[in-house]
Amino acid sequence: MRVEKERRKVNIFCEDKILLRGFIHINPGERVIDFINDLKEDFIAVTVVQVYYPDTGLISKRGKSEEKGLIILNKAKINWIEEVTN
Repeated sequence: MRVEKERRKVNIFCEDKILLRGFIHINPGERVIDFINDLKEDFIAVTVVQVYYPDTGLISKRGKSEEKGLIILNKAKINWIEEVTN
């Protein structure tokens, strides 16, 4: 049985200074903090992701950012995350 998820827009700042802007998919009514703190999962799926490489010297073939359809992110690499509410 498939459980419907809520799509939440977030900015994720990783320990290597890479910024990810995209969507996480969480259970209805769940807070982002509870989703991130879930110890059962070490990785999260981030969809429709814009990847930015500020101040790292990393440049993709398309410049200082690139778009990805899906990234499976190790939660241990997250410095902080903010929900985008606008």
